Amino acid sequence: MSPELIAALKNDWKAAKKIIDKEPSIVRANIAQGSYTALHVAAGAGHVRFVDKLMGRMELNDLRLLDERGNTAFCVAAAVGNVKIAKIMMRRDPGLPKQRGFEGHTPLYIAALFGHQKMVSYLYSEPTYRDSQEDLPRLFFTSIDSGLYGLASELLEDHPDFALKRDRNRKTALHLLAQKPKPSSYPRGSPGICASFKRYKNPEQALVKQLWLEVARHGKEKLIDVLTSPSHLLFDAMEIGNCEFVAQLIYECPGLVWERNRKGWTIIHAAVWHRHETIFSLIYEVGIVKNVIATFKDKEDGSTLLHLAARSAPVSQLNRLAGAGFQIRRELLWFEEVKKIVQPSYIQMKNSKGETPQELFTSEHATLLKDGQTWMNGTAQSCTIVSTLIASALFAAEVTVIMGNHPVKTAPFRIFIISDAIAFLLALAATLTFSAILTSRYAERDFLSALSWRLKMGLALLFFSITAMMITFSSAFFIAYCGKDVFSILVTGCAGVPVLLYVFLQFPLLKDIFASTFSCTSIFKQSEPVLL
Repeated sequence: MSPELIAALKNDWKAAKKIIDKEPSIVRANIAQGSYTALHVAAGAGHVRFVDKLMGRMELNDLRLLDERGNTAFCVAAAVGNVKIAKIMMRRDPGLPKQRGFEGHTPLYIAALFGHQKMVSYLYSEPTYRDSQEDLPRLFFTSIDSGLYGLASELLEDHPDFALKRDRNRKTALHLLAQKPKPSSYPRGSPGICASFKRYKNPEQALVKQLWLEVARHGKEKLIDVLTSPSHLLFDAMEIGNCEFVAQLIYECPGLVWERNRKGWTIIHAAVWHRHETIFSLIYEVGIVKNVIATFKDKEDGSTLLHLAARSAPVSQLNRLAGAGFQIRRELLWFEEVKKIVQPSYIQMKNSKGETPQELFTSEHATLLKDGQTWMNGTAQSCTIVSTLIASALFAAEVTVIMGNHPVKTAPFRIFIISDAIAFLLALAATLTFSAILTSRYAERDFLSALSWRLKMGLALLFFSITAMMITFSSAFFIAYCGKDVFSILVTGCAGVPVLLYVFLQFPLLKDIFASTFSCTSIFKQSEPVLL
């Protein structure tokens, strides 16, 4: 590695100055692989002071020297998003923003390609630095890909026809936005998707609305063309999991709930297939229309909406809950929820393969059901061993104390006896609860309520049993040392460690229990309507 390169990388101007004083032409020499000059290296490393000093030793034409890919040092500064270096260079040579880099890209495009918002805002703020008209469509699509929605919005305001433009893959800006994955649901109790639509504080949402209104302004024919070509916007978004985009378009145009793909699915069918409860919940807002939508069948195999719910969920949706027992429960909740909205005759209707929804559900989830049984059985066995050991130890302690001669009137002794009895009874109850899981039939319906309730109850009993046991443990030291020794106080403080450790180690399981038991009961309910 050359001394010049080391100095540029380390921001060591003193060392670089000595080298330049001996050989002034080194400032325009290639000092690194890739035909990088010292200015390229310093700009890429973000050394503002080094760049400023180095430019004082360079001629104007030296600022436009190219690396092997055709980039100036200014292009490198744009690629790393260093606005300070860009300003220093532009003070010396205002024409640098027009000097193209690799593959003929402008610095503004390069900054947008790497997603540097501040650099893009700076370069686009000056009309003289903006790209030429033929470069703007490419800049528009790149800004969307990079998440620079503010720039895309400005470009759309200046060029409304960009809403209908297509990239090299024949995709419009709306297609690019539709294919950006987003969270499929909002936390329970949050304002919800529609509340954010009403304010449009999110620049992406504002851009979607801006594009949609501009496309709609060109008439129904253009609107349908953008919506369905080269692929359907709504179903692209559903496949990728961008439920926010789908809900927003439906908020803007409620009639889109009637849109169907080549299979004859509506977005409600797609929501069931991909397990997106946010979109599925829209069916409760369309009134009697849901009765019509629920009758639509798959054109290829005659599957009803309930058949789609009977299919196994995508792996990405199943993995939202860790345990197989909770996963099968969520699948059952989906199946039961869809069953509520289909006509009674559709519950036993067969598809082209002669399968009813229930038969399809059983065959599709046979492996998951077996995994759920194994997981639930293993969890219950482990917890049974722990609770049995606790109950045995506490029973032995209780019997030993009762048979001995102790001052029963002291407060520590009373606390010992009471907490020991409570801990023993709780541990025994936990053992019986986990035993009920082990002796369960593990039928599909058991996972829907009984097994999850028993597991939740068993873990709660075990937690309180451990807490009471630690109180028993602490009171024993107070009895032994009469509460006057620092050691007994120290042990009492340390007694909380096992309780906290239990919560910490079991937190993933407790979180999944909460999500499965409480959240799943309201996953199909929205706090606010979307279709207004």
